[in-house]
Amino acid sequence: MLDGSNEMSYSKKMLDFISKGEFIDAQMVLEDVIAHDLPEEKLQLADNLFQLGFLEESEQLFEHLLEVFPSEEGLKISLAEIAIENNDIEKATELLTSIPESSDVYVQSLLTQADLYQILEIPEVSEQKLKQAQKLLPNEPIIQVALAEFYFSMEDYQEAVELYQTVLKENPTLDIGISFYERIGVALSRIAEFEEAIQYLEEALREEETVERLFQLALCYYQLGENERAIELLRQVVSINEDFQQVYYPLGQILFDEGMDEEALNYLEIGIEKNPYEVSLYHLASECAYRLYKKETAIHYLRQAIALEEDSDFSKLRLVDLLRNEEDFDEALSLLSTLENPNLSEAQWYAARLYNDLEEFGQAAVAYEKAAPELLEDAEFLKEYGMFLREEGKIDQSTQLLQAYLKQVPDDMEISDLID
Repeated sequence: MLDGSNEMSYSKKMLDFISKGEFIDAQMVLEDVIAHDLPEEKLQLADNLFQLGFLEESEQLFEHLLEVFPSEEGLKISLAEIAIENNDIEKATELLTSIPESSDVYVQSLLTQADLYQILEIPEVSEQKLKQAQKLLPNEPIIQVALAEFYFSMEDYQEAVELYQTVLKENPTLDIGISFYERIGVALSRIAEFEEAIQYLEEALREEETVERLFQLALCYYQLGENERAIELLRQVVSINEDFQQVYYPLGQILFDEGMDEEALNYLEIGIEKNPYEVSLYHLASECAYRLYKKETAIHYLRQAIALEEDSDFSKLRLVDLLRNEEDFDEALSLLSTLENPNLSEAQWYAARLYNDLEEFGQAAVAYEKAAPELLEDAEFLKEYGMFLREEGKIDQSTQLLQAYLKQVPDDMEISDLID
């Protein structure tokens, strides 16, 4: 060092100790920071400590600074943010509401209050605080972004899009750590405006290629039936980050839709390895395996799904369907008897089919009747039950059900001719 003026401040010494993991030494330096460092050094250190998660030490510095500079209302906001992190809601509220409207940081206090009320799950008050801030500074882009983010989080995507678009048009170079193109694209996709969403997401990719943007773009192409492009993008996601767990189900589903069953099953198996608790992966893997004539593998995946779930009725019904297709009727009926809720309409429907397959028509009739009340809007059920009743000689009841079926499927000429 050339002279005493270049000697390392206590604030820098404290950060140096922290960077080395010497936390006891860092704690011991804090009193020297308070006693000897310049106010701006203390403020910078307090901010750094907050970012690093040293909330107690950061709070100690901010409280010291507020005591020395009681008119610096911004320090109250920093202390309120620490209180929020510590779940001391009462203290945070007290600090924020003590800032008068005449203060230069009053608008900032409103934004912090908005964050607080959102954490408390009181969105109407959060929105009120944001709109109050917007009224005071109507052209401030940070407030417009805060409102847009609020609406995005509340799934009010149309409102969010309009605000993001306004900010993007009026402040195209604004950089606050989020991509407006990505936000708009995702919001548009959530309201099924997929073609417009693609334009924004493609622009977001030109800004920076991330797996999240590639993933969202792929889903939009899938919704528009452009499966080849969707597959290309999802494969790209896997090549960049194979630990991006969300990619495996949609990639498997689209490949399955395209009849690319081997590749679909391969990706689904990787997905299961990455996230062994995601039941939907097992369901789709079972479908793929079954279509590849790997019956035992298909059954294995469904049994794994059943073992994972607390309420496994849905997975059990899928396995019942598979067993029925394999004409293993007795095992399928045995599995039905283990359902948590055997009176589910779908369960009764499966039971009716199985009893019908076993030519136990009386029991089939009872099961169909139990299933009927909740399935009278299901065209497949109406047709199947109607035909069963016709076979049983109950023509009037059968005709009634088949007429209801034809209202949903009027171009089924075979059924139309049958009941004429």
